[in-house]
Amino acid sequence: MEYIDKLGDALRTLQIKLHDIEQPWLVGGSCGLLMQGVPIAEAPKDLDLYADPAGAKEIHGILAEYAIDEQVEDRSPIYYSLLSHYSINGIKVELVGGFQVTMRDSIYKVNAALLYDRYAMKYSLNAGEGYAPIKLMPLEHELIFNLLRERPDRYEAIAKVMLNRNGGTTHALKELILQNSIDEALTDQIHRLLQR
Repeated sequence: MEYIDKLGDALRTLQIKLHDIEQPWLVGGSCGLLMQGVPIAEAPKDLDLYADPAGAKEIHGILAEYAIDEQVEDRSPIYYSLLSHYSINGIKVELVGGFQVTMRDSIYKVNAALLYDRYAMKYSLNAGEGYAPIKLMPLEHELIFNLLRERPDRYEAIAKVMLNRNGGTTHALKELILQNSIDEALTDQIHRLLQR
Protein backbone atom coordinates (compact mmCIF):
# COMPACT_ATOMS: atom_id res chain seq x y z
CA MET A 1 0.00 0.00 0.00
CA GLU A 2 2.84 2.40 0.82
CA TYR A 3 4.34 1.83 -2.64
CA ILE A 4 1.00 2.61 -4.31
CA ASP A 5 0.73 5.83 -2.27
CA LYS A 6 4.28 6.82 -3.26
CA LEU A 7 3.53 5.96 -6.89
CA GLY A 8 0.47 8.21 -6.80
CA ASP A 9 2.56 11.01 -5.28
CA ALA A 10 5.23 10.61 -7.99
CA LEU A 11 2.60 10.64 -10.75
CA ARG A 12 1.00 13.80 -9.33
CA THR A 13 4.44 15.47 -9.16
CA LEU A 14 5.05 14.58 -12.81
CA GLN A 15 1.60 15.80 -13.79
CA ILE A 16 2.24 19.16 -12.12
CA LYS A 17 5.87 19.60 -13.26
CA LEU A 18 5.17 18.63 -16.89
CA HIS A 19 1.82 20.42 -17.11
CA ASP A 20 2.95 23.18 -19.48
CA ILE A 21 5.15 21.29 -21.92
CA GLU A 22 3.88 20.75 -25.45
CA GLN A 23 5.91 17.60 -26.04
CA PRO A 24 3.91 14.39 -25.39
CA TRP A 25 4.90 11.92 -22.68
CA LEU A 26 3.26 8.68 -21.59
CA VAL A 27 3.46 6.26 -18.67
CA GLY A 28 4.25 2.69 -19.71
CA GLY A 29 5.84 -0.51 -18.44
CA SER A 30 4.55 -2.38 -15.41
CA CYS A 31 2.98 0.71 -13.81
CA GLY A 32 1.14 1.53 -17.03
CA LEU A 33 -0.09 -2.06 -17.24
CA LEU A 34 -1.39 -2.01 -13.66
CA MET A 35 -3.13 1.31 -14.30
CA GLN A 36 -4.94 -0.35 -17.23
CA GLY A 37 -6.03 -3.39 -15.27
CA VAL A 38 -3.44 -5.87 -16.54
CA PRO A 39 -2.35 -8.21 -13.73
CA ILE A 40 1.40 -8.57 -13.24
CA ALA A 41 3.24 -11.05 -11.03
CA GLU A 42 5.55 -8.61 -9.21
CA ALA A 43 5.19 -5.06 -7.95
CA PRO A 44 6.74 -2.50 -10.32
CA LYS A 45 10.40 -1.69 -9.69
CA ASP A 46 10.16 1.74 -11.30
CA LEU A 47 7.94 4.12 -13.23
CA ASP A 48 8.62 4.23 -16.97
CA LEU A 49 8.01 7.39 -19.01
CA TYR A 50 8.18 7.42 -22.81
CA ALA A 51 8.71 10.42 -25.06
CA ASP A 52 10.12 11.30 -28.46
CA PRO A 53 13.77 12.51 -28.41
CA ALA A 54 12.95 16.25 -28.32
CA GLY A 55 10.42 15.64 -25.57
CA ALA A 56 12.87 13.57 -23.55
CA LYS A 57 15.42 16.40 -23.67
CA GLU A 58 12.87 18.98 -22.53
CA ILE A 59 11.53 16.73 -19.76
CA HIS A 60 15.07 16.03 -18.54
CA GLY A 61 15.65 19.77 -18.12
CA ILE A 62 12.40 20.22 -16.19
CA LEU A 63 13.11 17.26 -13.90
CA ALA A 64 16.77 18.20 -13.29
CA GLU A 65 16.24 18.57 -9.52
CA TYR A 66 15.20 14.88 -9.35
CA ALA A 67 17.87 13.50 -11.73
CA ILE A 68 20.19 10.77 -10.47
CA ASP A 69 22.24 10.59 -13.68
CA GLU A 70 22.89 12.38 -16.94
CA GLN A 71 20.83 11.75 -20.04
CA VAL A 72 22.74 9.43 -22.40
CA GLU A 73 22.23 7.56 -25.65
CA ASP A 74 21.84 3.96 -24.54
CA ARG A 75 22.65 1.43 -27.27
CA SER A 76 22.72 -2.35 -27.29
CA PRO A 77 22.28 -4.91 -30.09
CA ILE A 78 18.55 -4.97 -29.17
CA TYR A 79 17.59 -1.58 -27.72
CA TYR A 80 18.21 2.09 -28.43
CA SER A 81 16.99 5.05 -26.39
CA LEU A 82 17.84 8.42 -24.94
CA LEU A 83 17.86 7.33 -21.30
CA SER A 84 17.83 9.07 -17.90
CA HIS A 85 16.73 8.29 -14.35
CA TYR A 86 15.15 10.24 -11.49
CA SER A 87 14.02 9.78 -7.91
CA ILE A 88 10.61 11.37 -7.32
CA ASN A 89 8.80 10.96 -3.99
CA GLY A 90 10.67 7.73 -3.27
CA ILE A 91 9.95 6.22 -6.71
CA LYS A 92 12.63 5.49 -9.32
CA VAL A 93 11.55 7.01 -12.63
CA GLU A 94 13.08 6.00 -15.97
CA LEU A 95 12.66 8.34 -18.95
CA VAL A 96 13.03 6.63 -22.32
CA GLY A 97 13.27 8.86 -25.40
CA GLY A 98 13.10 7.63 -29.00
CA PHE A 99 12.81 3.99 -27.92
CA GLN A 100 13.63 1.39 -30.56
CA VAL A 101 13.72 -2.42 -30.39
CA THR A 102 15.49 -4.61 -32.96
CA MET A 103 14.70 -8.26 -32.36
CA ARG A 104 13.20 -11.35 -34.04
CA ASP A 105 13.71 -9.91 -37.56
CA SER A 106 11.63 -6.91 -36.51
CA ILE A 107 12.38 -3.23 -35.94
CA TYR A 108 9.90 -1.46 -33.69
CA LYS A 109 10.15 2.30 -33.06
CA VAL A 110 8.02 4.10 -30.50
CA ASN A 111 6.32 7.18 -31.94
CA ALA A 112 5.19 8.85 -28.70
CA ALA A 113 3.36 11.69 -30.46
CA LEU A 114 1.23 9.27 -32.50
CA LEU A 115 0.42 7.09 -29.50
CA TYR A 116 -0.35 10.13 -27.34
CA ASP A 117 -2.65 11.78 -29.90
CA ARG A 118 -4.53 8.73 -31.17
CA TYR A 119 -4.41 5.74 -28.87
CA ALA A 120 -3.31 6.54 -25.33
CA MET A 121 -5.69 5.77 -22.47
CA LYS A 122 -6.35 8.67 -20.10
CA TYR A 123 -5.82 8.15 -16.39
CA SER A 124 -7.21 10.78 -14.03
CA LEU A 125 -5.37 11.72 -10.86
CA ASN A 126 -6.51 14.15 -8.22
CA ALA A 127 -3.67 16.62 -8.82
CA GLY A 128 -5.90 19.67 -8.64
CA GLU A 129 -8.12 21.66 -10.93
CA GLY A 130 -6.83 22.39 -14.42
CA TYR A 131 -4.52 19.41 -14.76
CA ALA A 132 -5.07 17.12 -17.74
CA PRO A 133 -5.21 13.35 -17.15
CA ILE A 134 -2.01 11.36 -17.49
CA LYS A 135 -1.80 9.35 -20.70
CA LEU A 136 -0.75 5.70 -20.74
CA MET A 137 1.08 3.72 -23.40
CA PRO A 138 -1.61 1.75 -25.24
CA LEU A 139 -1.85 -1.97 -24.63
CA GLU A 140 -1.16 -2.53 -28.33
CA HIS A 141 2.35 -1.13 -27.82
CA GLU A 142 2.84 -3.20 -24.68
CA LEU A 143 1.74 -6.36 -26.51
CA ILE A 144 4.26 -5.87 -29.35
CA PHE A 145 7.08 -4.88 -26.99
CA ASN A 146 6.58 -7.86 -24.68
CA LEU A 147 6.33 -10.27 -27.62
CA LEU A 148 9.60 -8.89 -28.97
CA ARG A 149 11.35 -9.40 -25.65
CA GLU A 150 9.73 -12.83 -25.24
CA ARG A 151 7.84 -12.18 -21.99
CA PRO A 152 4.84 -14.55 -22.08
CA ASP A 153 3.92 -13.64 -18.50
CA ARG A 154 3.24 -10.13 -19.79
CA TYR A 155 1.97 -10.59 -23.34
CA GLU A 156 -0.53 -13.32 -22.44
CA ALA A 157 -2.05 -11.14 -19.70
CA ILE A 158 -2.14 -8.12 -22.04
CA ALA A 159 -3.80 -10.13 -24.82
CA LYS A 160 -6.45 -11.40 -22.39
CA VAL A 161 -7.36 -7.85 -21.35
CA MET A 162 -7.42 -6.71 -24.99
CA LEU A 163 -9.71 -9.61 -25.93
CA ASN A 164 -12.10 -8.81 -23.08
CA ARG A 165 -12.18 -5.08 -23.90
CA ASN A 166 -11.96 -4.97 -27.68
CA GLY A 167 -12.78 -8.47 -28.87
CA GLY A 168 -9.38 -8.87 -30.58
CA THR A 169 -7.28 -6.87 -33.02
CA THR A 170 -7.72 -3.08 -32.92
CA HIS A 171 -7.09 -0.27 -35.39
CA ALA A 172 -4.18 0.86 -33.19
CA LEU A 173 -2.54 -2.55 -33.42
CA LYS A 174 -2.95 -2.67 -37.20
CA GLU A 175 -1.38 0.78 -37.51
CA LEU A 176 1.58 -0.11 -35.31
CA ILE A 177 2.24 -3.25 -37.37
CA LEU A 178 2.00 -1.28 -40.64
CA GLN A 179 4.22 1.59 -39.46
CA ASN A 180 6.97 -0.69 -38.20
CA SER A 181 8.98 -3.55 -39.63
CA ILE A 182 7.20 -6.41 -37.84
CA ASP A 183 8.11 -9.84 -39.19
CA GLU A 184 5.48 -12.31 -40.35
CA ALA A 185 6.08 -14.81 -37.54
CA LEU A 186 5.47 -12.11 -34.93
CA THR A 187 2.38 -10.86 -36.76
CA ASP A 188 1.00 -14.41 -36.83
CA GLN A 189 1.69 -14.77 -33.10
CA ILE A 190 -0.19 -11.53 -32.41
CA HIS A 191 -3.22 -12.73 -34.38
CA ARG A 192 -3.21 -16.10 -32.59
CA LEU A 193 -3.14 -14.41 -29.20
CA LEU A 194 -6.10 -12.19 -30.10
CA GLN A 195 -8.36 -14.91 -31.51
CA ARG A 196 -11.35 -16.02 -29.44
